[in-house]
Amino acid sequence: MRKLVVKILQSGIPVLLLMVAPDLQSYAQQFPILDQYLVAPSSLAPSFVGKEAPFEVFLTSRIEWTSIPSHPFVGSLNLAASLPKNMGLGCGVQYNQAGPLENLTINLSYAYHLKLAAEHTLSFGINGTYYQNVLDLTGAVLADPNDPVLAGRSSISESYLNMGASLLYSWRTLDACVAFPLLFNNRTFYSSDKVYSHILTLDRNFLVYLGYLLKTKGDWGAYFTFLYRQTQYSPWSFEVAVRASYKDIVTFGLIYRKNNIIGVTGGITIARGLKFNYTYEYSPTAMMGKSGGTHEITLGYRIPPKSLKPSMIDYIK
Repeated sequence: MRKLVVKILQSGIPVLLLMVAPDLQSYAQQFPILDQYLVAPSSLAPSFVGKEAPFEVFLTSRIEWTSIPSHPFVGSLNLAASLPKNMGLGCGVQYNQAGPLENLTINLSYAYHLKLAAEHTLSFGINGTYYQNVLDLTGAVLADPNDPVLAGRSSISESYLNMGASLLYSWRTLDACVAFPLLFNNRTFYSSDKVYSHILTLDRNFLVYLGYLLKTKGDWGAYFTFLYRQTQYSPWSFEVAVRASYKDIVTFGLIYRKNNIIGVTGGITIARGLKFNYTYEYSPTAMMGKSGGTHEITLGYRIPPKSLKPSMIDYIK
């Protein structure tokens, strides 16, 4: 197994180790966090499920490092709905591909929202997740063609289960969340080699999220978000975003992520719930500024809560 990993690293496809690491330094595989959470926090942690709206669905496509051959691609579909008695139920499907490595993730989420006071809510969330990893060996050059583990195999595939939990405190327009997307370390095919046991595996990690909406008496508002993430055996990462909002219809702003990754983001809401958001990220230092940047497009629909009168204009009418 060591020979295979070394050959892949030498083949000019290091992205397979980095595709799910926004800070470009992680060694352990982890959940890719899309910028989708800026418009759909339910995709970030299960405790948000059923909190924002009676029903929402979001589809995201993310293409990273467009100037690099076999660049990473992430596709994501997330649904969330509120249930009676302050509960929420969600489902998410995510597909990642970078070079010879593919990953499919399917998760189910449940949340309970406890009303502490008129403007204070404590939300508990749990999720169960199914993972499938596939490593394509058709393009790999082996130092030992007779390796008993790899000989005659065109791919390596494995599946496993894990679970996560999160806690969310909400006060007016402030959200503070602590989440553990992976509570357990999964032992995989790659774990047999101690040197690489944490390169292609999913390790325990946690994240801290803070979000605040500053409302004004006029038509403008501002969104502030902060996200910190720590994965076992990997460097920590963080990102901050500031977005302006006009009449809850148009948003635009900036994103900064650790290691000099800068992004611009903008979105529009039409037809009382249909949302479109686009984000472009670029790092002048990563790969000497020749990565080509990252493009992410999110399209979704959210039914506004009955207690909230929509302030957006219906352009279709």
